[in-house]
Amino acid sequence: MAQPAFARLFDYEYRCTELVLASLRSAKRSVEDLGLAALAAPFERALGVFGHIQAARRVWLHRIAHDLTGFPPDGLFPIWPLDQLEIEARQMDGLWRNYITRLERLDGPKLEAPVFYQSTEGVQYESRLDDILIHVVNHSTYHRGQIAGLVAAAGAKPAVTDYIAFHRDKV
Repeated sequence: MAQPAFARLFDYEYRCTELVLASLRSAKRSVEDLGLAALAAPFERALGVFGHIQAARRVWLHRIAHDLTGFPPDGLFPIWPLDQLEIEARQMDGLWRNYITRLERLDGPKLEAPVFYQSTEGVQYESRLDDILIHVVNHSTYHRGQIAGLVAAAGAKPAVTDYIAFHRDKV
């Protein structure tokens, strides 16, 4: 039986968590080994971007599944060390897995259902559930591209996190 589309998207999301964490650990070693202050700034910025991804994932999950999580206590742009980022990223993967497992029982009309929520600026919005799910993965993908550039600027090799790399077959 084929894996549902959203399960495939979020499996990609979870795998990227591990790849980005490995890139960040590599960048940290590069910064520490070379001891160059110029490398530290992009590394710190990469940590900030990855923290933002996790906070945004928490915000969206809170909006669609209040019972699983609350709003991020440190806001949308937390400043966390790598160890805390690892904990938060893995926790978010687990919470999203829980939600996507529930979601797999939903049919098309339920995925198209409106979700009413408030932006961080207090503006009321309505979006379809499936559009929110696509947004969550796209938002992470966008920022992983930024992280890749920052990891390279910090002297390390960024991970390959392209979606197709996870789902193509070699011939």
